[in-house]
Amino acid sequence: MGECIVKKLFYIILCFVLTACAVIPAYAEPSQSDLDAITTPYMCLYEADTGTVVYQRNAEAKAFPASTTKIMTAIVALEHCSDINALYTCGWEAQNGFGSKSSLLGLKYGYVVSIKDMLYGLMLCSGNDCGACLAVATAGSIDNFIALMNEKAAEIGMTGTHYTNPHGLHDDNHYTTAYDMALLMQHALKNDVFREIIKTIEYTVTEVNGKFTKTIQTSNKFLFTKEGVDWDKNEYEYAIGGKTGETNVAGYCLVEAAQKDGVTLIAVLMGDPNYDTSKFYYRFHSARTLFEYGFARYASYDLAHYGVTSDFNINTTGYAANDPNSGVVTAYVDTSSVRISGLKEDIDAYSASSFTWLEPALDPAAVAAPVNIGDKLGTATLTLNGKELFTGDLIAAFSVQADASVSDTDVPSGIIDDDHTGRRDVNNLTVSKNGGNADYTVWVYYNDTLFTMQDGKEWYYLFCDGDVFRSARVPAAEHEIRLYAQSPESGAWEPTSSIEPGGRYAVVSGGKALQAVRKGRSLAALPVTVGDDGSITDALPESAVWTFTPNGAGFQLTSGGLYLHRSGGDGLLFWILIAVLVIAVIVVIRLIATNRRRRRNPKRRGRYKIYRM
Repeated sequence: MGECIVKKLFYIILCFVLTACAVIPAYAEPSQSDLDAITTPYMCLYEADTGTVVYQRNAEAKAFPASTTKIMTAIVALEHCSDINALYTCGWEAQNGFGSKSSLLGLKYGYVVSIKDMLYGLMLCSGNDCGACLAVATAGSIDNFIALMNEKAAEIGMTGTHYTNPHGLHDDNHYTTAYDMALLMQHALKNDVFREIIKTIEYTVTEVNGKFTKTIQTSNKFLFTKEGVDWDKNEYEYAIGGKTGETNVAGYCLVEAAQKDGVTLIAVLMGDPNYDTSKFYYRFHSARTLFEYGFARYASYDLAHYGVTSDFNINTTGYAANDPNSGVVTAYVDTSSVRISGLKEDIDAYSASSFTWLEPALDPAAVAAPVNIGDKLGTATLTLNGKELFTGDLIAAFSVQADASVSDTDVPSGIIDDDHTGRRDVNNLTVSKNGGNADYTVWVYYNDTLFTMQDGKEWYYLFCDGDVFRSARVPAAEHEIRLYAQSPESGAWEPTSSIEPGGRYAVVSGGKALQAVRKGRSLAALPVTVGDDGSITDALPESAVWTFTPNGAGFQLTSGGLYLHRSGGDGLLFWILIAVLVIAVIVVIRLIATNRRRRRNPKRRGRYKIYRM
């Protein structure tokens, strides 16, 4: 009995402990005091999108970069070498000037390696020999390359930086600042090859002639923990990559980038003392604290977050009179690259009303029909609280045709008044994968009428005739087509008078929907029910769902990959072909009959008796 009570008490205590652990936060966000407690003498936490210094300590004071120099070496090489797969034969620079304790890949005089292999050797295992060889391969000499490094530093705005070598071995005149290194990393991250290199954990370098092969691993502990070597695990899920550095004078250094929820932060730490091996991982611990502090306070949103749209209705000129949208074309601005970044408390205060599109600056020549999908119609500028934020190209989303054969005076009177002769003049209505003759494929939607044109003179209407749809010159077919668009949200089929390219539509006449199903020389009509709210209450099969694709002055209608079109029907050419076929059959029959009679009466050479039946 006593044992049972003890067990119950144990489980009660266990449940209490687990519950308490569940409500205690797993990680407390770093505070300002946590950052102040870091002992690193030179620090800069930099928000890359806005160029904001989030936190700094002596960020503009002179410091020594050690091997973080190689970020600049890599960028200069990448920006000056057009082909990173090009081969380079190493000179004596691969071995001269490096002591036994120098960080090396292992290149020697005469080795033939690619620029790419040297870049990986430079950034992953911090090969000083790679830095020297890249310098000569890029600029012809180390001195020329150093000049390029200092030119690039000035271009980026690194006013507190001066380089004397491409690898970072100590020189009193080889210096930088934590802020300058943040600027450099911001620039370097724009290079896709650089980003690929710094996130790589392992890479194999191969000398072309087989003299040397070596698999190297990154020294960045945010990316990789080496089993049996690293006694502290520092992998960080948001790390992009970066570069470590160390000399006796510079101490432990780290330039690292991380990204979370669209926010990119750069942490620079320089000058940690390196005489104490326990400090080896300190820079990674400190960088993590900096990152977590920044990510807790900064955010980055796209325009969709604020409900900002980028579609415009643009009035074109010189459009065809039968244009279904009266010359209005939808255009859009690509805003996928626009992000609003900054302190959460600041950017969370924005709303859709904070953003305003200025009146588009249109190109008169571009908005004159014809307009094609993808045409640039002008530019549009977006402002945020009255300040210009972004300017982008206005791109046409569909076409507007200027059809010389169709003008205001050429609109067929049958569309307005019933003055046709009334003859049916039926054409076959069908569907096919290729759409048939182009004259028969393009449909114009005008005033609840769907019709095709031929030579700008003949107009063939789509209409429902009992249980089928036909195409014919029938005056009573006008104004009988109703379009129903399917709502992307609810899936309901609702009446509409406008067409959005790419949408899903039902074509209805007389309470029946057009189907992409052949029925003789026509297409099947599917009965549908229209509710009190005007929408179709039935679930439509895919054969009754049509997509309108702009084509010239009208649209091509497709359902399940099949094009709706009419064919020439039983025209003159058809009857000529039938007549030719009949005549050919008669000739063949007579030839066969004649041949048989000749075989029956072969009495005289060359003469045959014809038996008459």
